Amino acid sequence: MIFQQFRNEGCLSYLAGNEKTRECMVIDPAKDIEQYIEAVEIKGLNLIYVIDTHSHADHITGAGKLAQKVKAAVVMSENVETQRKASEGKGYEMGIGDILKKNAAVKVDKKVRERDEIKSGTFSLEIIETPGHTLDSMCLLMKDRVLTGDSLMIGLCGRTDLPGGNTGIMYNSIFQKLNKLRDDLLVYPAHDYNGNINSAVGYEKVNNPFFLTRKPDEFIEFVRHVFPPPVVSGMQCGVTETGTTGAAPGALMGQMCVAMEKLFRELPDDWKKWNLIDVKELKKKLEADEKVFVLDVRTPEEYNAYHIKGARNIPVKELPKRVGELPEDKNSEIVTHCESGFRSAHAAIFLKAYGYTNVRNLEHGMHEWREEGYEVEK
Repeated sequence: MIFQQFRNEGCLSYLAGNEKTRECMVIDPAKDIEQYIEAVEIKGLNLIYVIDTHSHADHITGAGKLAQKVKAAVVMSENVETQRKASEGKGYEMGIGDILKKNAAVKVDKKVRERDEIKSGTFSLEIIETPGHTLDSMCLLMKDRVLTGDSLMIGLCGRTDLPGGNTGIMYNSIFQKLNKLRDDLLVYPAHDYNGNINSAVGYEKVNNPFFLTRKPDEFIEFVRHVFPPPVVSGMQCGVTETGTTGAAPGALMGQMCVAMEKLFRELPDDWKKWNLIDVKELKKKLEADEKVFVLDVRTPEEYNAYHIKGARNIPVKELPKRVGELPEDKNSEIVTHCESGFRSAHAAIFLKAYGYTNVRNLEHGMHEWREEGYEVEK
């Protein structure tokens, strides 16, 4: 898979495509379309779809210009016309009237709905309708990640007080759709104001305050006090009353210890089975001197009693502040483990959210390693 993130101040956009067919898509393009054209040319790709995850209110979309320039098709939700009618003639008091008008003039060539797939060979994006920020908001589900538009940001959701926004509908999108996604999916939003690259669904479930208000009335009351008037916020789609515009990388790591405790209590047992490596495969890799960073996330006392030869010990609760001790190359192969595989599953999802691409969790951990009679050090 081909995947590239573009950052234009607080706006994030993406290029995703198929390595075999060389076809690609651009998602949520900013007004400066030359950056996408350049990336497509450098990679030798054919841009076939330009997708907007929703009708943008804070910036002029580049979807129309980009599609016209490269002869691609503009893709949006089938609810786009309903959203455009809801915002027609509105937003001028917020300073976004002209933006809404210009974006509403973009011709949409292909309209999609829930569970539709946008395909290129074996590569596909599945549509998840997530209205609330706008009536036409949607997320794009891939094999190992989800592009969430303004429906879900890092530590936030999109504001619901713009034309077409609805807090009750946003509640349904979060708790009936996003909350049911796999915890190991990487999250790539359309906005971030603090330099974050991505997050993970499981991490957002226990850190994002919009996920923590479990009842509809509590959620509506919470949101009512969160977003300041757009004229105050400068029309940032994720700004909150407290000035929080998403969790910065340091803040994400600082919350990790609390998140671990919540994860231990709240996640089902079968969640830890994602992305596993068994003890036999790991032993073969180590015997072949393959470059594997073995990360033991147990306590120092457990580690000192016995551990896999060459394993590095960083207790799971210390991982956020000691992440600098991990390999610099984010593509390095890392195997996390603990005694049973439970704590190390959470460590693996944290590392994946932090940007490491090749992380697996040792199934059944040290318990099975010793049960197989494999060598340990003290």
